[in-house]
Formats: sequence, structure tokens, C-alpha cells
Amino acid sequence: MINFKNFFSSSFFNDFQRWPLWIPVLFGMGIAFYFSLSFEPSFWWAVNGIGFFIFALLISRLRILQLTLLAFSFIALGFSIALLRTHTLKTVMLHYALPPLLLEGRVSQVELKTTKKGTLYERILLVDLQAETSEKLPQKVRLTLKGNRERLWPGHRIRVLAKLRPIADPSVPRGFNFRRQAYFNGIGATGFALSAPEILAYSSSLSTTLEKQREQVTAFFIHSMTPPLGAIAAALITGDKASIPEKVREDFINSGLAHILAISGLHLSIIAGVIFLLMRHGIALIPFLSLTYNSKKLAAFGTIVMSFLYLILSGFGIPAQRSFMMISLVMAAILIDRTALSMRTVAFAAFVLLFILPEALLGPSFQLSFAAVISLIAGYEVWKNPIAQWMVGGGKLRSFLVYAGGLAFTSLLATMATLPFTIYLFHRFSLHAVEANLVAVPLTSLVIMPSALLTCLLTPIGLGTGPLWVFEKSLGMLVEIAATVSAWPGANIGVSQPPLWSFILVVLGGLWLCLWQQPWRRLGVFPIGAGIIGAFWQNPPHILIDGQGKLVALFEGKTLSVSSTRRGKFTAETWQHYLAAKEIKGLICTDEVCKTTLHNVPIVISHHQDHQPCEKGAVLIRLEPSKTPCPTSYVTIDWYDLWREGGHALWLNPNGPHIEKVNTFQGHRPWRRQAIPRKKRPMHLNER
Repeated sequence: MINFKNFFSSSFFNDFQRWPLWIPVLFGMGIAFYFSLSFEPSFWWAVNGIGFFIFALLISRLRILQLTLLAFSFIALGFSIALLRTHTLKTVMLHYALPPLLLEGRVSQVELKTTKKGTLYERILLVDLQAETSEKLPQKVRLTLKGNRERLWPGHRIRVLAKLRPIADPSVPRGFNFRRQAYFNGIGATGFALSAPEILAYSSSLSTTLEKQREQVTAFFIHSMTPPLGAIAAALITGDKASIPEKVREDFINSGLAHILAISGLHLSIIAGVIFLLMRHGIALIPFLSLTYNSKKLAAFGTIVMSFLYLILSGFGIPAQRSFMMISLVMAAILIDRTALSMRTVAFAAFVLLFILPEALLGPSFQLSFAAVISLIAGYEVWKNPIAQWMVGGGKLRSFLVYAGGLAFTSLLATMATLPFTIYLFHRFSLHAVEANLVAVPLTSLVIMPSALLTCLLTPIGLGTGPLWVFEKSLGMLVEIAATVSAWPGANIGVSQPPLWSFILVVLGGLWLCLWQQPWRRLGVFPIGAGIIGAFWQNPPHILIDGQGKLVALFEGKTLSVSSTRRGKFTAETWQHYLAAKEIKGLICTDEVCKTTLHNVPIVISHHQDHQPCEKGAVLIRLEPSKTPCPTSYVTIDWYDLWREGGHALWLNPNGPHIEKVNTFQGHRPWRRQAIPRKKRPMHLNER
């Protein structure tokens, strides 16, 4: 009979040195709780939370009750830091479209985007805005500039006639919130230019100089390589993925190689490893340095500096920041003759990142990056010693088998660890990710990234032709691998949105399995199993309505039937992924009215303000304001409902309709789009 008390007691005390690894987890739980609220807490909640943390820190000792208090204090600290971050930003968000404005501002970022025809256009980030309007302008706006126009660079001050509009709400309740993401990026609106920009002046600063350098490197690769290899090279070096064609991007996603297109920890680790080896061997060739100084420590210091320069060039992506912190800790340990504990470096990097950018917790970059690296470290903690013992006296054959097996093991671990996030965030996964990574990761590690580094180092002195040729040819092989694997059956399996609680169970179970070392770690398989079973309890909505009143979709039998195949194409594709629909087809409509039946309930969709049929027992969806009520309808949703509450999702249940609204799940938060009547808008108030 198992003595559970002794089992938990021995596991608790034998794993005591692993408890600090849970600090970023508890901190993240506090951040997640803050973002889950349906209202914006008072600033004093943050003050009280920080006070509670300091109190718990002062009185806590290594006792279970006091340790529990300390754990709750870290949750409170995470909540407080997220709240402070929101109140500190105070991003001005646009809530309705503005008429065309003659806008003046400074360019802080330029992206080269590609059209379906392969031509390039610019998308810029404009700050320090000025315009002759009574409307309160956002601090930053993102503008699209199409056509043949003069190349813009960060630091240019321009004047342009532009149309500004609010950032879109989530397309479905519980969906990804682009407005929240934009709020924390300081972006309050998007828009497009109606005229060619007039360059007024150029101002240089450290930030604009660095950003301009990034854009010049991006432009060099795009124009020096054949499409789409230049765009992929730019993504690997500067993190600018905007110019990658959609077909190539889809191939990488479907083959499980999308992580290679991001500035991930893999890239920075490869760069750091190559730099460390080059510097250490280079120092060994200089007698004065090798005899006077410790070459290993000099190489470690140089690696930190060069890695930081690459981090700047790559645009400070979340995975790259995590990798840089871990590399710096490992190199710092070399400098002070200590051994760096890998899992603790991950925990430290996670805590620092979340402390500075708590909103990063909700982003795919943070989740996928840390899921992969935590699983890899935990896996090698288990198998490191047995493999090392097996290799003793085994010769080259065993070394080769360990290398090949290590590649397969690494790909399998990383794929399995990121699979729950891929399914929940992107609603799809690939059965061939392991095979694709077995070929692509060694190619990236041994050829692509070293040749990319040499290209960047040697091109300024005129010696980059050879490395650039190798870089381009190896990228061509990578694109072929992605295209080949993505064409295999099972490369793109759609999965409809699983319940949030099942996703949380899988994540917590995975953390329990990875962060502990004692036998009680195996208990993590139970929440993982429960979460996997819960993922099959999906209840997708029967009807989806776009918050802008452009599109309505009916979902039945893996088919998404839309009210228009011309309007809202991006929204329709998002819904298709969300519901794992196999096809999109248009409804039959006459005189801008679509009539059909779903689960024996009549559905009437009206696009016209003067033609709004009333049918007894029907779901009436009026994408224009209702002129006449229909009291006999099953349910009526019109333009005013969408304007006030955003998009809608409907379930046609036997006991009556169930409706979920986007703004209900957004809550009354600073990033939520507000329904402001025309008569209360500043422009109309001044006219009066």
C-alpha cells in the first residue's frame, strides 16, 4: 500500500531546490488573472498587491504555510505589475473611422510588404502626429503606402493625406484580441495613404539610426537574392517577416517549420556558439593574448557583446530576448568560474521578461519559445547521464548514433511541447513536423546561420560574395523542404478551438512534469490527460456575425457558408481556421437578402436597409439599422447590436438561442472599442 503522506513529503523536501522555478509560473498566473477580468481594476489594487508581496517576503521562511503565503504574493505581484503596465502606457485608441486627414508625423519603422502579384509596398509606423482636427489623435498609427513612391526611412518627417480607422476587434468571442496587442505596442489606429507622402525633414536619433540600419539590411537581402529567398533571409537576420509571400509562409506553417522564420532562441544560440568558437580559436592564434589572458573568458565576454548586437539588429523579439538572457547567464558563469543551471536561467529569463513586458505572456512568441526550451532542458536532464554512460568507450559509431538520436529526440520534444499551443492559438498542426525538423534544423544550424553570420560580417569589407552564395543556396533547400513536406497528406490538420480550461490543464500538467525531478512529477500526466480529453468537448457556434456588419457565416457539417464571398475575406479565413471548416461557400442571396435553414430554424440575413423581411420563428440578422421590429422572430440582431457589442456568436439550442458577444469577453478595459454616437464626437460637437 502506497503511503501517500510519505510520498508527497519526501518529494516536497527532495525537490525543494526546484521551488524557485515556479516563481515565474506564479507571477504569470497573476498576469493571466489580471487580463481575464471583465473590468479595469483601480490603481490601488496594484499598490495593495505590491504591499502584500513585500509583507510576505519579510515574514516568509522555509515552512509550508509561509511558503504558500509567498506563492500567493507572487501571484499578487504579477497582477500588480500587469496593472501598472496598463496604467503607465495610457495608449490613445481610435474608436471610429475618421474622415481623410492631412497628417504630419515622424516615421519610426518601415516594413516592406508583398502583394499577391509579388510587388513590394511600404507599411510604416508614424509617431508624433499632428493634424488640423479636433479629434484626439493616437500616439502611433500604422499606415499602408501602395504604388511607386519615394523610399521612406526611419527618421523622415512626412505629410500625407490619410484615412484612419480603428484597430479591429476580435473576430469571435474569446478570439485573439488585436486591439489589446496594439494597445501594449502603443498603436492606436491603422490606415492607408490617399496621396504620395511629402518628405519635410529628417531627424536622426539612436533609435532611428538603429531602425534605419535594420531596414537597410532587410532591403539588402531582399534586393540581393531571388524572391522569396531575400525575404526569408531578412526574417532570419532582422526579424522582418512582412515581405515573405503568403504561399511560402503557409508552407512553413504546414510543415512545422514556422519557428525557423522567427528570430528564435535557436538562431541566437547558433550565432553565439559560432562566435564563441571563432573568438576562442582566434585568440589562440595570438600568442600575446592567449598567454596573458584566459581565452575562454575573453571569448565569453565577446559572445555577450556580439549576441547583444545581434539582438539589436533582430528587433528585440521575445524568443531572442529569452535566448540572450540565457546566453548571458551562461557566459557570465564562465567569467566567474561557475556552472550555469539551465532550468534556472530559463526561470530567470521568464521572470525578467514578464516583469518588463507582462503582456508578452499572452503572445505566441513567449508561449512557444518557453514551452520548447523548458521541455528540451527537462528531457535532457533525465537522459543526460544514461546517454553519457552509454557513450563511454563506444567509439565513433555510438557518437554518431547519439547525435542522430539527439536530433530526433530534440525535434520530438519541441514538437510535442508546442503542440497544445499550436492547436489552441493557430487551430492546426502537422503530422510531419518531426521529419521536417530532422532535416531542416541541422541545415539551419550547420549551414544557414553560420553563412548568414559570415555574410553580415564580411559584406561591409567586400568579402561577402561567397558566404552570400552559400546562404542563398541553403535557403533554397530550406524552401524546397517546406514545400515538399507541406504537400504530404496530414501536413495541415485543422482543429476547432478547444475549451480554455482544457488548454490550461495541459499547460499546468506539462509544467508539473518538467519542473520537478522527484517521482511526483509523474502526476502531471493526469491533468494533461484530462486536458486532452476535454479538448474533444468542443461546441462550435452555429452562426458567426462580424462586428463591422460585413459578413455572416453559418457553420454546419464542416462547411462554412458565408453571406458574401467578396466582403470580409480575412474574417472568413479566420473563422475557417477557428472552426476547422474544410470549405467556404457562398449563400444564395436575392436583392441583398439571404434565406436558408439551419437545424430546422429559418435564417434571414439582410444587407439592405430598405429590405428587411420579418419571418416568424426565424433568426433575423440585419446588417443595417432595423427600421421595423419583428416581435415574432426567434431572435433579431441588427447593426446597432454589432456597433455596441462587437461580433456575435450564436448557438441554436433546443431550449433557446445562446448568444456570446465579443465585447462581453473584452470587458470594460482601456483597449476596448467604445460605441460613441456621432453627436458626441469632437468633430460634430465643434460643428454645433
